[in-house]
Amino acid sequence: MNQGPPLANAPRVVRILHTALLGGLILSGATLYLARRLSQPPPVGEARVLTLVLAVVSVGVLVIAVGMLRPRVPERRSEQNPEAYWTDASRAAAIVLWAAIEGAGLVGAVGYFLTAAAAPTVAYALALAALVLFRPGRLEGDGET
Repeated sequence: MNQGPPLANAPRVVRILHTALLGGLILSGATLYLARRLSQPPPVGEARVLTLVLAVVSVGVLVIAVGMLRPRVPERRSEQNPEAYWTDASRAAAIVLWAAIEGAGLVGAVGYFLTAAAAPTVAYALALAALVLFRPGRLEGDGET
């Protein structure tokens, strides 16, 4: 596989990307919350079924992300600096992990918007917490708080 030149300032780029994903998830959740509260709620036929389906899909994607995608993000070796850690392989694995977590959160946010039920809201909150938990500094293992 051809690898391009190393990415300059890779740790900074990864932090910016993660912050953008986290900000997008927060803004989309807030926007859907406000839209639900300030306008006429959309008519939903089988709200109980839709609530359950969207909550299960959201949590299911989150479980897959944490259970299957998180282990694919390599641990940083003690002799490795952050610049060397964020190679193509670790960067790609982290981006896929974050995208899956964000997708789970968006499904939960849409579930709340459509049904105003607690289950999709909890799924959204879990995804938001997971995205904060798996921030770049935590994946690097540098003890960043």
